[in-house]
Amino acid sequence: MSTPELDVVTKQRLAQEVEQLVRMGMDRKKARRIVWEDYQEEQAAFASETLPDPDPPQPEPRPPDTPVPEPPPVTGVVPKLAQAVPEARFFTPERLQKNRAELAKVKRLIGLRS
Repeated sequence: MSTPELDVVTKQRLAQEVEQLVRMGMDRKKARRIVWEDYQEEQAAFASETLPDPDPPQPEPRPPDTPVPEPPPVTGVVPKLAQAVPEARFFTPERLQKNRAELAKVKRLIGLRS
């Protein structure tokens, strides 16, 4: 694992801590290792404090408190609007005769123009 580059202020602080342990009678190599491990622990603690918490688990959606009525079953009943108008009322003999006369009149007019 590579050693990260430290800024000058951090290097000086760690060197002062090593020197303090050496003055207290500790071996320089052992003092450096202890100071470096302490520094790593501080960095790990700092990183864990600054990391955002993982997303909290989302609660399961609850069914509604009030019952939702079931849709009515589909039956063969056709709504009134969709029902066809009975032919007997619309196509009366008089109306058919009038429509045929109008159609014949239109055919004569078109035939005269062509």
